[in-house]
Amino acid sequence: MSMDKRRTPNGAAIDFVSEFQDIFFKTISQHLGIFIQDSFLKDLYDKKPTTSVDKAQMLIDRFGESANPQKFTEQARFLNIQPTTLSLIFSIALSAASRLWNNFTTHFYMEFGDMGDEVDPEFFDESDEERNNAELGSQLKELRLQTPNPVLEMPPILPDVEMTPADHTVTPETSRKKINKRRVL
Repeated sequence: MSMDKRRTPNGAAIDFVSEFQDIFFKTISQHLGIFIQDSFLKDLYDKKPTTSVDKAQMLIDRFGESANPQKFTEQARFLNIQPTTLSLIFSIALSAASRLWNNFTTHFYMEFGDMGDEVDPEFFDESDEERNNAELGSQLKELRLQTPNPVLEMPPILPDVEMTPADHTVTPETSRKKINKRRVL
């Protein structure tokens, strides 16, 4: 992946992100493979289970309350699929994405450390809310300083342009085309 790094202050971080794609694809394959290896999908969609299976409860047990198929009934109706299937697709995607994000941030922090500004909690005697407001204020100041091109308050007003009416005169060529079309039909 080639990228112009002149405008980026931390080129090493960009190189890391660019090269992380191999780890990303290996990790996503592993996480998606887990659902097959531990026979979760087989148990969920077994046509002749040995014991009675509550599929909704299986999803909730595996992914938590957010995978409850009742929360997917309206969307499933519009997509014309079973709520259990939609819940499964959503839950697998969310589970894999969150694990991948954790994997990426772990590798990134191991390589570069925490790149955020930390505020010493002992510095403030006031409540957490005041500390959060102070952090937000400093972050907003930084953002204002980083803006390379200020945005104009009012865009320029363009002058009105008069449109000339189009000339729709009939020429012999256009008349012939219409006549020929009638003959073909």
